[in-house]
Amino acid sequence: MHFHNAAVILLGSLYFAFASAVQTDEAIIKTDILNVRSGPGLNFERIGKVYRNETYPVLKEQDGWVKIKTPNQTGWAASKYLERSQQYREKEQTASGSAPVDKSMPSDANDLDQKTIVLDAGHGGKDSGAIGAGGTNEKMFTRRTVQELAQILTSLNAEVVLTRKSDHFVSLAARASLSNISNADAFISIHYNSFPQEPNVTGIETYFQNNQDKALARSVQKGIILGTGANDRGISNGDYQVTRQSAIPSILIESGYISNAEKAQLFRTDVYQKKLAAGIARGLNAYFMKTGF
Repeated sequence: MHFHNAAVILLGSLYFAFASAVQTDEAIIKTDILNVRSGPGLNFERIGKVYRNETYPVLKEQDGWVKIKTPNQTGWAASKYLERSQQYREKEQTASGSAPVDKSMPSDANDLDQKTIVLDAGHGGKDSGAIGAGGTNEKMFTRRTVQELAQILTSLNAEVVLTRKSDHFVSLAARASLSNISNADAFISIHYNSFPQEPNVTGIETYFQNNQDKALARSVQKGIILGTGANDRGISNGDYQVTRQSAIPSILIESGYISNAEKAQLFRTDVYQKKLAAGIARGLNAYFMKTGF
């Protein structure tokens, strides 16, 4: 296998970089679709769009407009359609004050190189998925996580296939079918849980369909927990159509409980989404290495 030095360095340092980040100021989109413009005013060119409940770092504010940073560009959005948040700040450190280094990932092996991964952002369009604290929709969180994960996997020279690229409905059968025709190495379906009857419930769990999927589930779950420090709800056998009808190793990740108000706020941050995506990537890499963590 041909290794790419830059990708290997990224893979080995993902946790260190994301765990030490601090989120200072964010904008949460509070309308279904919002135009992003090249400058602070309606007379500037539209250069992109953002969607309800997505969260982006704030770079600057001017005359009722906010400059935000999206995964693909920076631009300006009207502040009246945004909710500002500075409530969550995170910096994980050891007792000595330095950020913890994740030693679970070998520094000299990128086994994601040239692998094909199908990423499935659960729900979409008319199917909002679970409803969380403050009326948040699962479909927006799943798309956000998949976007972050796709960027990391692509940077590691993996080929990424998305079952949906925007907020539109895709049937479960179509998602599994795409997995089967893509000649892929793994299928990852991203979801979030909700249990409003017990709003304090937290944790991440990963489901597998068959014995061929169990090693993938175990490795990815371990990567996520190492990367996020979330409550470990383990792996379980689960009968889901997208994994049942997929012919390749497939798992479904319940990435946290959006019914927990504190966690739902955390899930909106770039810091956490990057850590979650990095954990999944490390788990995938360990799975393809065969030797695991």
